[in-house]
Amino acid sequence: MGRHSVYVKEKLRRGLWSPDEDEKLYNYITRFGVGCWSSVPKLSGLQRCGKSCRLRWINYLRPDLKRGTFSLEEEDMIITLHEVLGNRWAQIAAKLPGRTDNEIKNYWNSYLKKKLIKQGIDPITHKPLSENHQVRNDTNCTDKASMLLMSKFPNMSNSVEIEQPFHFNKRIFNSEAITRQLTEVSRNQLLNFKNEYKQQDKYYD
Repeated sequence: MGRHSVYVKEKLRRGLWSPDEDEKLYNYITRFGVGCWSSVPKLSGLQRCGKSCRLRWINYLRPDLKRGTFSLEEEDMIITLHEVLGNRWAQIAAKLPGRTDNEIKNYWNSYLKKKLIKQGIDPITHKPLSENHQVRNDTNCTDKASMLLMSKFPNMSNSVEIEQPFHFNKRIFNSEAITRQLTEVSRNQLLNFKNEYKQQDKYYD
């Protein structure tokens, strides 16, 4: 029988870092550089995984780390970059020296997003909230009108082919293409429905 090699996996520490661990990691990287993060724990005498060492260095120990509140220039930069990059926090952090992606993300969610909303700006689209609200209102009005039409004319979907989406506005009611597709009875029903819809929902041409 051959010899069986026994491999015992070293138990890694988890949780908060101690000052002694911080000192070991800081001294190693400042002296030898990063290299490969997976080899840093063993070479520095730490019972941590490479990912834990990397995050500890980037978020807490690196010398160029900027601490404290964000300046107005940094806020404007984050808002401008977010409009272009969205929630790509690592790419945004690359444009702000000394700031981490996690720090920027937390600052965005806790403060900047609320700040934009108070200014009447949608934090997702970066457009005025009034415009987005108007678009949603128009969409809801269109959907409501479509449902009302189908309830009034249950056979229309089978007898008439109408381009989607079917919007009830000035163009669709005056569309010659739609009118030609309707029978004389359906045409009269549609006109009656238009008048009824205008009275109930104050829809004006």
